[in-house]
Amino acid sequence: MWRAWGIILLALSPQDLGSRVTAPDHEFAIRPPAGWVRYLGMGPVIAKWVQPGEPKTPVELIVTHLQSMIPTPLDNFKRQSHDILKEKAPGAKVVEEKDLVIGGKPAYRMVISHEGQIQFKTCIHRSNLEFYLVDATFPPEQSEKIRPVLEASVATFEILPQPLTAEEKLLDARTTALIQAGKIDPSILSERWFTVHVGTRKVGHSRYKLAESEGVYAFETDVRLDFGSGEIDATTIRGSFSPDGRMQKVELEEAKAGAKQKTLHRTTASIRSGQAKISRDLNGVKEEKSFAVEEGVLLSDIAECMRPALIAAGKGNYLVKSMSPYSEEWKPEMVDVGGVENLEFDGKPHECILVQAYVGRRKNMTYFYGTDRSLIRAGGHREKFAIRQTTKEEALKP
Repeated sequence: MWRAWGIILLALSPQDLGSRVTAPDHEFAIRPPAGWVRYLGMGPVIAKWVQPGEPKTPVELIVTHLQSMIPTPLDNFKRQSHDILKEKAPGAKVVEEKDLVIGGKPAYRMVISHEGQIQFKTCIHRSNLEFYLVDATFPPEQSEKIRPVLEASVATFEILPQPLTAEEKLLDARTTALIQAGKIDPSILSERWFTVHVGTRKVGHSRYKLAESEGVYAFETDVRLDFGSGEIDATTIRGSFSPDGRMQKVELEEAKAGAKQKTLHRTTASIRSGQAKISRDLNGVKEEKSFAVEEGVLLSDIAECMRPALIAAGKGNYLVKSMSPYSEEWKPEMVDVGGVENLEFDGKPHECILVQAYVGRRKNMTYFYGTDRSLIRAGGHREKFAIRQTTKEEALKP
């Protein structure tokens, strides 16, 4: 986590801040120091401001946006920060740390003295899967001038969820109506086995079963991955949902074992009558959440199960409001369903339907479904990660 933190190098007087700057694609706004020049960032670094003129030491302000597949509560983030600091910078000294609220979200600030510099780091915790980082590094003798402007600038940080466009609202209404009219479809009830690949290497297997139980769908997902060198992941998901999506429940357990640490995450999430309830134990950090959700919001694992219903509706675009059980915010998932095609992949031809999914308006995954609406493959030809349908015997082979 520490390696992903950006660095701000500031040397300025505590004068007025500049105008409010927004970044709609990353859903935030901030007032940087007045007169500073903005540059585009790269990778997780999304914005950088540079002090004007030609100072002896380059001065920058950097904002970083991180999205993780591993749920990380703020308390775990704090522990990781201290652990990595001890490992990577054993001579560093934490001179200050505090909890804050910035932009309506919990935040954490750590001030470090290391190698004659002050590192001023702030993490704004949007969810267990998403963070914004604003950092600074400066000489100790400039602290009196820099700290006030740093704190004032970071205090203006806002999170601005991007609203649905008019077109997206129409797709949302269409998709919600389609799902809420759903009934049990016996043709999609089955058990499927898959192999999981990174590049050309098989790293594990997955099992997915969808059945009917007392008028609702019940599903099971098991994933076992072995990346070598003791890096092992095991995920077990059990859930149920009504065909119209008005009743949903998911129980999820993820265990990761590695050379340096082990983690265990357990979560139970449900949605019923517009109310979400989530109970989490994320590697020892317990959370209880209860909040209202909009009509049509689907837990992300159930959204996956619902995808064949969209394929059955035919070629076109759909919008699913998908919410991870590790978050309290739903994200728009654009689903583009193609027509039946004859494509060759994994060494043989397939009559299939190509589906592209974009979570949070960004490309997420390419899917290939059979004409029976069962998943054949997740992951495009050029994507490093892929899941391929196979037999149980083949999936369980070492």
